[in-house]
Amino acid sequence: MKLNVAFLATAAAVVSLSANGAQASSAISLVTIGQEYSGSQYTLGFEFSVLDAQFVTALGAYDSGKDGLNGRAFVGLWDTAGNLLTSTIVGAGTSGTLDGRFRHSAITPYALVVGQHYIVGAFEPGDLASSWGTGQGGTAALNLHMNYYGDRFSNFNSAFSFPDTTNGTGGAWLGGNLLISSGAVPEPAAWALMIMGFGLAGASLRRRRGLAA
Repeated sequence: MKLNVAFLATAAAVVSLSANGAQASSAISLVTIGQEYSGSQYTLGFEFSVLDAQFVTALGAYDSGKDGLNGRAFVGLWDTAGNLLTSTIVGAGTSGTLDGRFRHSAITPYALVVGQHYIVGAFEPGDLASSWGTGQGGTAALNLHMNYYGDRFSNFNSAFSFPDTTNGTGGAWLGGNLLISSGAVPEPAAWALMIMGFGLAGASLRRRRGLAA
């Protein structure tokens, strides 16, 4: 019984750690959309850094009508040297999670380093794209945990590729987006320990009920 209590204590700590994690929030939340255009030519996004410890929990792509994507969207996170750090595919239709005007697909949480610059971008060959702060009418609420360094797009037409170019106008081509969270991410071993603890607790309760009968 003492072993079970120890496992339960550890499990409770893991649950508390997970429950106390901050809610994921969008990097860019569009208030008004900019001029829309085909997303089939470039990988579109923006450059950013974080002001405090954050995890990327999902990558997203612009969903013009908020009614699902016409085709698959390819979304990636790069460093400024062009190394692809993590990526995902947001499926056609409503398979992703809608947040504002962006449809996201969850990823294995990726830890962002404070002060390091990153670039997020999405290639949406079957859908429309938009913008914020590029002189085309879009306005947005920005995440207070982030700094923004301007629009990014790829030089490779009609393909998912590193957004290595900027118009120097600030803002963002949308394109890509992401969700971040400051919440700690439990390690798989911690989850396994928690599950084992609950299993032992259940077995103990069954044994006690059997003796009582």
